Amino acid sequence: MSEHPQFSVVIPSYDEEPNIGPLAERLTATFAKMGVESWEIIWVENGSSDGSLELLEGLHQKDPRYKYLSLSRNFGHSGAVACGLDHADGEFVVLMDGDLQDPPEMIADFFEKLEKDDLDVVYGQRLKRAKEGFIKRTSMKIFYRLWRRTAYIHVPLDAGNFCLMRRGVVNALCSMRERGRFVPGLRAFVGFKQDGIAFDRPGRAAGEEKTNFWILSGIAIEGLLAFSVFPLRLLMILGMGAMVLAVIASLLLLIGNWTNVLDMGNDISYLSAFMVLVSGATMMGLGVIGEYVGRIYAEVKQRPIYVVRRRGV
Repeated sequence: MSEHPQFSVVIPSYDEEPNIGPLAERLTATFAKMGVESWEIIWVENGSSDGSLELLEGLHQKDPRYKYLSLSRNFGHSGAVACGLDHADGEFVVLMDGDLQDPPEMIADFFEKLEKDDLDVVYGQRLKRAKEGFIKRTSMKIFYRLWRRTAYIHVPLDAGNFCLMRRGVVNALCSMRERGRFVPGLRAFVGFKQDGIAFDRPGRAAGEEKTNFWILSGIAIEGLLAFSVFPLRLLMILGMGAMVLAVIASLLLLIGNWTNVLDMGNDISYLSAFMVLVSGATMMGLGVIGEYVGRIYAEVKQRPIYVVRRRGV
């Protein structure tokens, strides 16, 4: 095998002990079917509490092409992805989840399309999501379409992390050291020639679901704010609209009092409701601004994106 493998597979992993063995077998079989002998599989063990690390160490001892990087704590999915991409040496790099919801067999389809159409990136576009509730599926569809309408870059719909990239794309991604890392957005930002393959995403093979409403909400907010200033512009537009309505309302009240057509009397309920509305809108605006300021604060500190505790590479 050459010093640099032809294929690298990067797999962020958190408490995926029951899925590591089956995933390794399916990846090995996929490369064998493709006729690829020069490959490496890099698991990024992201602070797991199960026996994932011991299992990965055993795999690495049996075959050095099974590699692992164990982080000092959980640095989030995006931190684990950054770590894996930084250590991937392949000419072609696959990024996929470790729960078998990204079918390893699709790597062959990705590569065929990459070579046939002379592309730099081929990503998976999810048509259906097995074992996901109506609310989650609908929320994800709404997010991708809202993100596409507000982002200042062109982003594909329903495209997650699962993809195959050429070396140049990976180098471009690794050169960006920002802390707020929404991978599909960064991949779209670097450009290059990209296209997708639609597939029905299967359900998790084993283990518990790692994402919940709050985690998904945080990812969605990261994606929306990292590639758009639309929320700030929306606040400005709403503020200008509120000013216009306030001026119109003031003029109507003034004219009504002068002509005795409108008499507010001692009823202050309308004024109280208006003040509550204005206060709520102000707090919401401060919250949006605070989200942007918080991201600036995180970038200024320049803390590492991840910390590796143990490695088998």
